[in-house]
Amino acid sequence: MSAQKSVRPWFNRHLFLAVATLLLLALPAGTVVAAGENKEAVTKVIRLNKEARQFFDAMEFSLAEKSLNKALEIGEAAALGNHAVMAGTHGNLAVLYASGLKNEDQALFHFKKALELQPQYLPTAGTDSAEVKELFERAKSEMQSSSPAPSPETSEPPAAPQGPLRCPTANAATAGSSVKLRCVVEGSLPLAEVTVFFRAKESSPFKSRKMSAEAALDGTPGWGTQLPPEATSGQQLSLYFQARNKRGKVVASVGSVVEPVEIDIRGADQGAGAASRAARDEAEGEGETEGGPLKTSGYWWLGLGVGFGYGYAGSSGPEVYHATVVKYTPGVAWAKAAQVTPEVGYFLTPSLSLSLQGRIQYIPQAAGNATAPAAVAFLGRLLYFTSGKTVRFYGSGILGGGQGFRLYVEGLKRTPNSTPNPVNDTVLGGPVVFGVGGGMAIGLSDSWSWILEINGLGGVPAFSMVADINTGVRLRL
Repeated sequence: MSAQKSVRPWFNRHLFLAVATLLLLALPAGTVVAAGENKEAVTKVIRLNKEARQFFDAMEFSLAEKSLNKALEIGEAAALGNHAVMAGTHGNLAVLYASGLKNEDQALFHFKKALELQPQYLPTAGTDSAEVKELFERAKSEMQSSSPAPSPETSEPPAAPQGPLRCPTANAATAGSSVKLRCVVEGSLPLAEVTVFFRAKESSPFKSRKMSAEAALDGTPGWGTQLPPEATSGQQLSLYFQARNKRGKVVASVGSVVEPVEIDIRGADQGAGAASRAARDEAEGEGETEGGPLKTSGYWWLGLGVGFGYGYAGSSGPEVYHATVVKYTPGVAWAKAAQVTPEVGYFLTPSLSLSLQGRIQYIPQAAGNATAPAAVAFLGRLLYFTSGKTVRFYGSGILGGGQGFRLYVEGLKRTPNSTPNPVNDTVLGGPVVFGVGGGMAIGLSDSWSWILEINGLGGVPAFSMVADINTGVRLRL
């Protein structure tokens, strides 16, 4: 009985290690489990690696990244820094960054970490694509050409930050502009490099950029870089920063891939003033107005414009003198003389807005004629704006009604006994009005924009068509 008691724990321990070894051999990195470590932590790391492999096979790369980063966190918390499962996890992250997320810097870093922990590490069959092979060979070559890393037995634990890494960012940036970033350290950190990871859209992978050393005027160590305009091509810029020591170990960070720093991207409908503000924000590291951050959506605006129209007077014929006109032929005509277009709108997103526009048409009356003096319609519009700095183009869909619109037809011949003769009259389009439009908004300041647009409108059941050319101003509230 005593023999059984002494053999069973030994058997159970080695059975667990054998199963763990088989599980790790099934992972992309081909890792091997070593004995004598925290079994619970090793089991969790193995499970997360298997989970990451499933996400990888399903092309859910961001979820795979989260699982592997969680595995590293568990391993580091359990002091598994030199364990083979940690080398395997770094290897799996390297494969993910090489062939999935397309981040060469991160792939090289994690390949180096895997080789540092397990010099015999090799990516296994099924994960050795061309890019994986190339980056793995580069990692080996760079490690061989640099000074040898300390052996795991003599390596020092990561230095604890004696002062936080600070990377202040603006609350907002202008679409299509470059973004200047800067990081500084309060205290002393053994830093060799600082890298910023950024993405313009949530569906895109993070890109990386190494920051250049730029000491502040007072001598405080700092790093800076400028992101390209493509970084502000979406609705929100996501960032996180990592600082590494000479061994490539992350010793400080701001944000993370799971919880990045977010910068709102505003469109250029706010105008040239917005562009100048963006330049000032980049220089000062700020993105706020006196009343707080400048919002890119969720705000109201007012517009007022004037214009004229020209179109097709349909077969419904003259409105006033219809019974006495000898002959009427549908054709082109002016929407005499002008229309005023007050408007109120609301930006749902930086590029999408709803509005209600009035079309108040004035029609001067010639002496001796009794034509309609006006036509009033209310048009609901859905507007889609492009991104840009000073100029933003937009398209719109239009639906509304009221009186509709009128075209002014001149020189109509009436029956011989009618007075006056000839006569001018109006032809109705509507009362239901529909159409499409397009235009551009040119920024004048943070609040004011100049608008130039053209709307093509059709009216039913009295069918006529008109093309309105309008110009005016828009005020951001």
